[in-house]
Amino acid sequence: MKPFRRHLKSVQDLITTAQNTRAGFIALALEQNRRATPFVAEGRDLKVNAATARSPELLRDIERIQSALLTAAGVSDKAAGHFLQAERDIAIENLITEFLEPVGDVFVEELVFRFLLTRGDSLGGSMRMFRAFSDSVNWFVLSWLR
Repeated sequence: MKPFRRHLKSVQDLITTAQNTRAGFIALALEQNRRATPFVAEGRDLKVNAATARSPELLRDIERIQSALLTAAGVSDKAAGHFLQAERDIAIENLITEFLEPVGDVFVEELVFRFLLTRGDSLGGSMRMFRAFSDSVNWFVLSWLR
């Protein structure tokens, strides 16, 4: 007898109950929140550092937030690796002129929101990979039993 047959008698043994499905969704939500924690911390740091600028154009002068400005401009870490410095500067300039200057005094809040949106998109991608891996393991086990 194959070792797995001691635990699994048929494909039906691998069907997930409604209760386990709900528990899985809760586990995924908790994992996503766990993985989001560093992004939230980065957003808080960005807010503190950006608040030292009296206007959006002065954000360019804060060296420690340049990477975060690029992220807020909608540029992923992966994409940023392909950019030349001049292209990074253009993306940041567009962020400032198109989105931060028009909102006036709430430009820091707008900056943080845009930063977190891009980070959230990255998180969503990693969670899709996490779920896809889990699903592919389940599919492999199911196909092996058939």
